[in-house]
Amino acid sequence: MRLLLGLFVAAGLSFLIGLAASHIASLMPCQGEGLACNLNEAIGGYAVLIWSGLGPLIFGVILAVANNRVTLFGGMAMLLAPLLLFMVGSFIEVWSTIGFEPYRNLRTALTMFVPPLLVVVAQWRILNAWFTPLLTE
Repeated sequence: MRLLLGLFVAAGLSFLIGLAASHIASLMPCQGEGLACNLNEAIGGYAVLIWSGLGPLIFGVILAVANNRVTLFGGMAMLLAPLLLFMVGSFIEVWSTIGFEPYRNLRTALTMFVPPLLVVVAQWRILNAWFTPLLTE
């Protein structure tokens, strides 16, 4: 029961953190094509939804199988790997076709990648704090 409650709390709080980060990042003015900025914001928002649901499932399986900090950290790394690969691939594509534009790249990173990244890190921190007495090294 404690595991389910912890997973629901982590999902809810991380979802709110991700939505707040998405909203704050979307307040940055868009330079250039507005459609690209709207697409980046939509991708970041959908990623927050996906990782808010996917994260607790993965962390729940991990905590049900092995109660230690290393596996909890491994679950966080497993959730962050696709985000980081997608971010690097996206930036390489943009840099090779359009070129390096610091403000645009910063806005893209803040709207597309930081909110889901914060969701996963918040879930990991919440579950790590929630289960600290139960986790082994």
